[in-house]
Amino acid sequence: MSRHSQFRGRITSALAMECALVPSSAHTMIRGGVFNGGERRVFALMIAGLLALLGAMGAAVAADVPPAAPGKVAEPGQRGNIHRHSSQPNVVLLAAGGGWDWDPATGSVGATALTLATNAAPNAATILATNTLYPNLERLAASGQRWTGAYAGAPSAAASRAALMTGRHSGHGRIRGATPPPLAAEDVTLGEVFRAAGYRTAVIGVWDLGGNNTSGHPMRQGFADWFGFLDSREARDLYPKALWRNAETFDNLLDQRGRLANYAPDWFARFATNYIQVHEDHPFFLYVAHPLPGSAASDEVRDRHRVLWDRFVGAVVRELEQSQIVRETILVVTSTGGVGSGEDPLSEARLRVPLIIRWPGRIAAGQTNDRPVALWDVLPTLAALARVNAPKDLDGISLAPELSGGQEPRPRAGGLYWETAETPPRRALRWDHWKAVERTPGGEIDLFDLKADSSGARSVAADQPERLTEARRRLREAADPAPSARP
Repeated sequence: MSRHSQFRGRITSALAMECALVPSSAHTMIRGGVFNGGERRVFALMIAGLLALLGAMGAAVAADVPPAAPGKVAEPGQRGNIHRHSSQPNVVLLAAGGGWDWDPATGSVGATALTLATNAAPNAATILATNTLYPNLERLAASGQRWTGAYAGAPSAAASRAALMTGRHSGHGRIRGATPPPLAAEDVTLGEVFRAAGYRTAVIGVWDLGGNNTSGHPMRQGFADWFGFLDSREARDLYPKALWRNAETFDNLLDQRGRLANYAPDWFARFATNYIQVHEDHPFFLYVAHPLPGSAASDEVRDRHRVLWDRFVGAVVRELEQSQIVRETILVVTSTGGVGSGEDPLSEARLRVPLIIRWPGRIAAGQTNDRPVALWDVLPTLAALARVNAPKDLDGISLAPELSGGQEPRPRAGGLYWETAETPPRRALRWDHWKAVERTPGGEIDLFDLKADSSGARSVAADQPERLTEARRRLREAADPAPSARP
């Protein structure tokens, strides 16, 4: 039986999913509202509210804190969601659309903003005072673990998102370029992994892995709820007339006063926080592939987008806190691409990305890890942390041992590999502190010693003949033979 058939079987045997619980053209759900699900949902919310009140009264009388789930470390004053009885953690995965600064030397997610004009971004005075574009992300990084040696899944956004979703790098995955074919039925995504385990699943933002009526549509890849752009070309317009809502278009882009309010990032924030609110008492997997910060024509717009990305992350964290499920939620924040532009797509600047993983009580706060990792490690890591089944034939490895208690890292066979979708492709591979870049198949190879040259600016191939021979062997073994028709 194929790995996909096994997962499809688990999906059909899992608990039946509820109908869509985030806004659509037929259902509107504003925070605090009960306009979704009719009288049944109103009654359920009334009962839930009564139980919450009784629980709060009981807690006040007993002056006690609900016990933490097995293995958790309860913190004074941190009360969990009393309606949530599952031992399965929620999983929230937030992926920026590239362009998010990261200093691999210090692990900082901040960027100097002393020269930022006061009209360049919202709350610019606060930004100038704190000297960072990312106050929410800085706080998040301090409360979780930062991986300062993380890499994107591929040079292009679509292939990078595919690596994140499937746990396979661009030498083995189906999607390898910016104009990809859709994912196929046999491809297994994070959505399928968690839905098979009984999770409610949703994706918001830029999908990029298959359009309507294809096998790669998000609702055919394990996600019960979907809202956003189907591909990066659609996402170039952040003020769309409509967005996709499951298999239909959603054109009711109005605010509460009935005025047109079609800025896509605002809608993504609304959907994400609403989804958390509605599903706070049941394990869920929420993936947000955000279009920001992305690339922008000017520094001013780029800075504005970076600030809005930070504010979005802050809004998600606040919703987790208000729903009292912070300690029951694994939160991963990363990016599908680096900050470089107009450069070699295989350069360090284009491939290096931030990665923060937080799970209060399970992952020690304020830690850093400089081990080279990549986005295809996220799937096996989240599956291991949540104790759900994942496909076996993945390129990614689980980082859970290092996250959960400083255990010895799991060895990686072959190194980290990337390729472009050109014909023929350009390829790169990193192992230990060495990085090899092959511009043409069988041609010259640039070799970089990233321990001495962290930006990969100077090739040392002429001085390292043995390493160069090893690099050729590793590149030869790293990927499947090139398809006859490359995407």
